[in-house]
Formats: sequence, structure tokens, C-alpha cells
Amino acid sequence: MSGSTGKWREEQVLIICPGSQTTLAQMGCNELTPPQHRFPTRMFPDPGVEGQFRPFHTYKRPKTTARVKGEGEDDFDWVEDVDSLEGAIYPIQAGHIVHMEAFLAFLEHVHQALTTTYHNTPIMLMASPQWTKADCEVISRYVFEKTKTPALCLLHSGLATQYGLKWPNMTVVDVGFEKVDVTCVYEGRVVGHNDVGPGNVRDSEKADEERKRGISGGEFFTKRLMELLKEQGFDHEMAEQLKKSPVCEVLPYVAESKELMELPTEGGSATNSNGTATSSAAPTEGPKIVTTVVGADDDLGIDGDEKVVNEEGVLDVASLVVSGQTREFLAKQEKLKAEKAKAGRKGKGQETDAAAAAKARLPNSKRTKTIFHYEELVTEDVPVAPPAAPAPSASAPAENGVSKDVEMADSGAAPAVSTDDAGTKPDEPAAKTGGEQAQPAADAAAPLAAAQPPAAAPATERISRRVRRDIEVGLERFLFADRKEIDRIVTTIYHTVQGIDEMYMRPSCWENLVFVGNGARIRGLRDNIMQTLQARHLISPSSATMFTSELPSNIGTPSGTGSQTPTGSFTGQLPTSSSVNPLLQAATTAASLGVPGGPQGQIVGADGQLQTSHHFHSQTPTNIKLATLPTYLAEWTKNGFEEAMFLGAQVAARLAFCIHNLDPAGLEAQRSMSFSRVDYNELGPKGIRSHSMLI
Repeated sequence: MSGSTGKWREEQVLIICPGSQTTLAQMGCNELTPPQHRFPTRMFPDPGVEGQFRPFHTYKRPKTTARVKGEGEDDFDWVEDVDSLEGAIYPIQAGHIVHMEAFLAFLEHVHQALTTTYHNTPIMLMASPQWTKADCEVISRYVFEKTKTPALCLLHSGLATQYGLKWPNMTVVDVGFEKVDVTCVYEGRVVGHNDVGPGNVRDSEKADEERKRGISGGEFFTKRLMELLKEQGFDHEMAEQLKKSPVCEVLPYVAESKELMELPTEGGSATNSNGTATSSAAPTEGPKIVTTVVGADDDLGIDGDEKVVNEEGVLDVASLVVSGQTREFLAKQEKLKAEKAKAGRKGKGQETDAAAAAKARLPNSKRTKTIFHYEELVTEDVPVAPPAAPAPSASAPAENGVSKDVEMADSGAAPAVSTDDAGTKPDEPAAKTGGEQAQPAADAAAPLAAAQPPAAAPATERISRRVRRDIEVGLERFLFADRKEIDRIVTTIYHTVQGIDEMYMRPSCWENLVFVGNGARIRGLRDNIMQTLQARHLISPSSATMFTSELPSNIGTPSGTGSQTPTGSFTGQLPTSSSVNPLLQAATTAASLGVPGGPQGQIVGADGQLQTSHHFHSQTPTNIKLATLPTYLAEWTKNGFEEAMFLGAQVAARLAFCIHNLDPAGLEAQRSMSFSRVDYNELGPKGIRSHSMLI
């Protein structure tokens, strides 16, 4: 510890961010870097102990001695296969903990892999919004009763993203493996949350079946690719690699098109909203062919004074015959003809190369077909060569009355002898020896075969190697972006933000949208969602007609010149507060007494004191845009902020465990951020509800 305040050093904190497929973990928060360790979020049943779990698939393999001797169960080795998925248990599915025992064993595995001591390592654990209060209590009980962890902090994933990206107000769209979470955060509080739930089944398509089960996010798009490419034999691993590759892309949103996107056609063109093809390839210059024109004075083997071609380009045959150089002239003409033919062939080749180069310069969104490089991990058992036996000495005596030549013959090698036991020479015909001569050798080899042990099975070793395949894919790499699925995500975002009770919080959440989660790495998905939101839900108010309908008809509308400014000559009755549009009242109050454009304004109350008043301009979004990402973290900028929740967990761990020398109010706030062992002994597992960062 770092002193009497009971705080810890930054390198002592263990940070764990579980996911459905991958868990991010790191020991220490002193360096704000991308996660150092990634653990597959899965466990395997222990075949040796019932109810226990192991981090890798374990199977039995007979020992080499057991194969030779043929002994029982005690002669087997337990081998861990780190690449096998046989019998894997995934404790988290779509954000929900579906197998608590396996998940607790997984936490223990991560803890043991990264820590050396149990009593001095506080844990920062990121919690999914789908975790229930009962889940959090079970986790806290396991941590404090099965380990010696001094403190535990459960952090909401939406708040973790906010801590990482520094914006006080934002909407976090977490595109995960089988879910999409939308969380609205306002000034450090979760004010709205929703996720993409099951959809209405309208037909019998497989996509709608997946919606019925509530699957969304990256896995939904993977299964969509499998469905489109099933005729080409694509399995789940191939579709997953294709989805992560640069050739797989979500095309921009086009409201006028029937497919709501522009699909490329042959020749590097795209189909517009009218169904016609428009050329999208940049015009390229044709091959430049340089042609040499031969004049009359060129050196053709003829003297300059004796011209065979007149000024009009007509060959003067008489002059050519008189000159006596007809043979040389014809040879020169044949040479020029061959050079011109060669130049023509070269020009065609250049034209083909230019067309290929122009096609290669086309962006991926303008190509109908492209090459996908698939890497496959192949696991196989290969025989292991047994250790070489020592060579027998040449002077060793023969055993059992059998010569060394017979032993070599029994092992498969031809004996190199000059004469056999019967005195037969090698160059004599076989018919001369007969069966009587070969029988003694066979009788001598029989006792040797009976004395040898049974042949042992060849030893094998399991190895893995990568195999690369090039596969041509077409428009399926664009059509995987199911329009219904994207509409579900867009609708969920809209309903979550518009469902915030306090309307003044909505504009700040609309103006700072953040997409996180590895599912958001799909090329073009973020841009397509933003374009759909802006096309369907964005309203641009007119400054001249926004509030004029609420003013009395006999009051002039203010203009820029001031000529229509209302004066004291108006004798009518102003509308009462009960009939005034609250939007008008809030906007005019903020413009006259508050700070324009700010989230809060200062007004004068009835007692003459300044009071805080929230104001906004509309119930519908008037500005939808992405939040600006920080640029001062070079490693995170290179890695991408799709894992910004881990960055936020590092920042929150510093605040909860490492900051000291605070005032009493700060100490009380810090104390409520984490659940210490002292608080657990006093409050029990239910104390995690009030001593955490879950809301």
C-alpha cells in the first residue's frame, strides 16, 4: 500500500473487461495503453474432476511405454490442446451470464495468470448492462470468500466508455458479438439504456429466425455471410475472416435506391436509383504508340542524289532498278515492316496492361468481384521418429545360434553374403538350391521372431500449420449488411435517446454518439448507421418559422432591421403561462437571461435569487453527429477506440483505488465507488449495490 490512507499503487490494480468471446485484462493502470492480454472467454469441463473447469481442452494420450507393454489406465498422459474447441463452454452470451460456475472459474483463471499475490491486488471488473443484481452479488461473494482480494469495483460498460473518451454527455453504441447496447450518459449518470431485442418474424427466412432469438451485432452479420455463400462451401470461420477483411464493406446509405445502396456492376460502374449503370471508373489514357515515319532522304542503302521515293510518297520503280540496289531496298522494307508489327503488338499489350491497372485502381466498393485471402489452421497427427538404436558391434557373438545375416534379413534389409549355410553361391540358379536348402534358414528365423516383443504402435505428435487459400467473392460481401438489422439498430438508438425523461438532456446525447465494440470495426457500418439516422430522424428547424405560430397575430414578427419590433402600443392581452408553448418560453427565457447554446441558464427567481434553468430547442433531434475522439493517446489512436471501455476502466481504477489526499466529501465519494473487504464484512454481498459504479 501507499501509506496510511489504505490506497494502492497503480501497478497493483487488476483490470478485467469480460466479453462474450474475448476478455481484455491487464495488471496495472500506470500506463494508459491498449490491453496487454486477451483471454478467450470460455472454459472446458475437467474430465478428471466432476464440476471443475479447465482453461483448455484436455484429452488422454497413451504413453509410449504403455503402447509397448499394453498396460492399463495409469499409463496415459493428460494433454492440453490449446487450439481445440471441443466441449467449450461460453459463460457469457449476448451479455448475459448463462453459466455462473464457469464464469467464476474463468475469473479465477485470469486472476491466477496475471497476479502473484492475492492479498494486495484490488480488482476493477467491467459489468455488462445485462448483469442482474443477483449476478453482481454472487460475483462479490465469490471474490471475497474464495480469494483474498482487498477491494472490488464493478463498472458499468457505458460509464467506462465515458471515462475513456472524456465527454460528460454521450450516447454509447456498443456493437458486440451477439448484442447491441445503447446507453445514454449525462454528467456521469446512466439516464437511458436499451438493447436490440428480438424482432417480429414476418417470414421464414433465417435472418428473421436469428432476430427471434435476439441475436444481433457481429455474429448476425457473420451468419448472414454464411447464408449468402453457402453454395461456395463457406463455414463459420471463413465467413468470420471475410467479415473482418477489408473487402467486406457496408455501402453508404442511398435513400432513393431500392436496395438503399449502390451496388457495383460490370465495368466498374454502380447502379443508381433508376436502375441504370453509371460509369464510376476514372478515365484512363490509352497506350501511347510512337510511330516513326521514314522520309525519302533516310539511309536506305541508296545514295542521297538517287531518290526512289518522290515528294508525293510514290515509289519510283525505274530509279530503283537503275540504281541496282533493289535487294537492299526490299530488305530494308521488310525490316521496317517487322518493326511496325512489333510496335503494334506492344501497343496492344500496353492497352491490356493499362486496362488491368485501371481496374486495380478501382476502390473496393466499385468492384463486382475481388479476391479474399483465407488462412486456415490445419491440425494433424504426424508420426514421430523413434530414437536410433545403437549399432551392434562387429565382434559380438551370434545369439541363439543365428547369424547376423539372418537378423538383418528379418529386419527387412537384404543380407550381403557371399555364400549361405548350404554353401550355395549367389550366382548359382535358385532351382539348384531347392526347398531342402531354404528350409534350415526359415527354421532358424522362427525362434527369433517368437522371442521378440510385439511391434509397438508408431508414436505421433499433434502439430498445427496455417494454409492460405485465395477465394473469389462477389456482391455477397456487400449484401451481408441486412437492411432490417441496421434499421433495428437505428430505431433502438432513436428510442433510447428520445426516451430520456428530461428533455434537456437529449441534445447533448444526440451530438456525441460513440460506436464501440469489435462489431463496430466492420467497414462502413458506423457511417451507414449515422447516414440512416440523419436521413430519417434529423430535423433542421427554420429560424424564421419555428416559434411564430405561438405569437398573437396582431404582434409583428421581429426582423433583423427592428422595424417590426413590438412596441408599447399593443393593447391586447399576452398569452398566459398555461397557454404558451413550453418550447417558446424556454427558448426566449434562455436567449434573454441565460447563456445561448449552453445546457443551463441563470434566471432571476421571485425572491431575486439566481436560479438554474435548463433549456433546449426542440423535442426532436436537430443535430446528430459523432463525438470527437481524443488524439493525445498515440497508441490508442493506432489501435482504434472500439475498445475504449478498457481505457475508461484504467482511468476509473485510478480514481477508485489510487487517488489519495482528498477532502472529506471526495473521500466519501471515492469510498462509494468500490466495495472493500471491510464493507463486505459489514454489509454482506448486497453492499455491492451501493458501493459500485453501475448507475
